[in-house]
Amino acid sequence: MDKRLLIIDGLNLIRRLYAALESEQDLARRVERTQSVSIDALIKLIKQIVPSHIVVVFDASGQTWRHKIFPEYKLGRVPMDDALLESLPDFATVFRYNKIHCLRLAGWEADDLIATLAVKAANQGVKSYIVSTDKGFTQLLDNENILQYDYFAKLGYDKIWVPGKYGVQATQLTDYWALVGDTTNRIPGVKGIGPKTAMSIMKTHSTIESIYQNVTSFSDRIQHLLSDNYEQCLLSRQLVSLKVDVEIGVRLSQLAYQPV
Repeated sequence: MDKRLLIIDGLNLIRRLYAALESEQDLARRVERTQSVSIDALIKLIKQIVPSHIVVVFDASGQTWRHKIFPEYKLGRVPMDDALLESLPDFATVFRYNKIHCLRLAGWEADDLIATLAVKAANQGVKSYIVSTDKGFTQLLDNENILQYDYFAKLGYDKIWVPGKYGVQATQLTDYWALVGDTTNRIPGVKGIGPKTAMSIMKTHSTIESIYQNVTSFSDRIQHLLSDNYEQCLLSRQLVSLKVDVEIGVRLSQLAYQPV
């Protein structure tokens, strides 16, 4: 069987399953039910993708390198319910009991760990499936060995899907988001530049550096919008770019899936 690495964005999956059980008023019971449906979800994914390797990746608590260079990062995001937050170690325990590996690394967001695992595996010819609704992973889809799957919408995404969604290639997404911003994470774009304007700009110049080196080739309106925003664009691009070289200290062989 071909090697397939199934990578699950742990909190992305758990929080959405937990939110779907909002009618449950008993918080302890709600957490227990979320654990149960999380296992059901993982079993469905395993049956669907038939992975040779699997890992659920969690965020570390506290601030990361993004907060250090941009304190407003994710500021204002709705906090996780205390009951769910306190139970996360129990989720990992339940997953491991079901032979599903879990990963968490101090100081790192799950996104960077997932990106690193997917890229390293993909470069070794291993098909990597990232299960998450987070649009940030679409920047990785230029690699044909990396696919993204939305468990809730039951949709898969690849490099062919990206231009139809964003109007740019997967490799251009971080520059695109540097222009339009990322409201989910409070990362600023250039005020007045939305998706359509960003696409028109990037038809001729696909990187922030090239755009500003040729800024006079654009209309007066766009020149005015871009004015004095170069450093902000560079910072925003850095913030939305996923790390693919984190020293995780885990070999692919350690993530082998061996069902009971």
